[in-house]
Amino acid sequence: MKDLVYLNYAATSYKKFPATIEALTAYLAENQFMNYGRNAPLLREGLPLLETRQLLADFFQAPSAAQITFTNNATTSLNLALAGILQPGDHVITTMLEHHAVARPLHLLEKERGISVTYVACQKTGLLDVEDIQRAWRTNTKALVMTHASNVLGTILPIEECFQWAHQKGLLTVLDTAQTAGFLPIKMTQMAIDVLAFTGHKSLYGLAGIGGLAFSERGAEAVKPLITGGTGSHSNSFDQPSFLPDKFEAGTLNSLGILSLNSSVKELNKIGLAAIQKHERTLMQNFFNGLSGLPVTILGTKDVAQTVPVVSITLWNQEETVVAQQLAEQYGIMTRAGLHCAPLAHETAGTLATGTLRFSFGWQTTPEEITWTIHALQELLI
Repeated sequence: MKDLVYLNYAATSYKKFPATIEALTAYLAENQFMNYGRNAPLLREGLPLLETRQLLADFFQAPSAAQITFTNNATTSLNLALAGILQPGDHVITTMLEHHAVARPLHLLEKERGISVTYVACQKTGLLDVEDIQRAWRTNTKALVMTHASNVLGTILPIEECFQWAHQKGLLTVLDTAQTAGFLPIKMTQMAIDVLAFTGHKSLYGLAGIGGLAFSERGAEAVKPLITGGTGSHSNSFDQPSFLPDKFEAGTLNSLGILSLNSSVKELNKIGLAAIQKHERTLMQNFFNGLSGLPVTILGTKDVAQTVPVVSITLWNQEETVVAQQLAEQYGIMTRAGLHCAPLAHETAGTLATGTLRFSFGWQTTPEEITWTIHALQELLI
């Protein structure tokens, strides 16, 4: 194959939908200076912002469009949520699969606020026992924070069971959907999610630099704002507005990023998550089949119903980083080798010393690209 084969969708989506590119191009040609909602003569330009909030509220089944607030990525969203919830003396439960977007903010809060953190262990495959989460509860536990799926192992965690138990205990629940939004259906009320952090540039197929938070009513009330400033509302007061979305949206919003989500979520709705899952799970199964007989170890579960389209492997006789470079230079295949900003997950899998070679697929990935990748691995490893 002569074209680039992009298999790093867990990091970011490579190709955006044509409709998204067209919408952004038209916007740049017509509205090069817009600040949504803060220019009264041009208030109509705020309509895409309002529509995007509603699209995302429907997508995540959030209580209302106002419960959708925009940030620049999932990492910012998680920092805002964790710093806004956890106070000195609080205890929080999380897992050994978390990305640094959760682990580093919690570590900082341990040092600066004296909170305590319990990291609940998972099986080497990433499978989690709900009872292990329950056993971590203490009388001062404030929140349960979990990733929806591991960016290393791909394993999907039992969020609904864990979060419903957390609500019974009066805990706040925070979900990192970086690997699942746009692949798995997410229902905030049914899944007992108080704070949902999302990013736009991965499986939502928006631009980089846009993300956000979706709140339950309880979650929005419990989280204190991390960033304050101009909102275009209540400007006669030095206090940050307490109502949504202004409570968490100080400063100029990323209008291009928001517009990209407006278009991409519409495209995802047209395709349907069921079709996306069927396509990408078929790719995963084909990839698993092709890896059989090669000198590699597949991490995580091989049950495609329990994983997102992320496949990490270790190599028996070669270094993962070397083969990743060979795949790129000799075959045009883009992957990701290393620790993937998730050392806890690698500690769980027993790969902290070496890291893994990770392949991740998207809607645009083709069966032919999987075949080519297996061919390349056969030539490099056998």
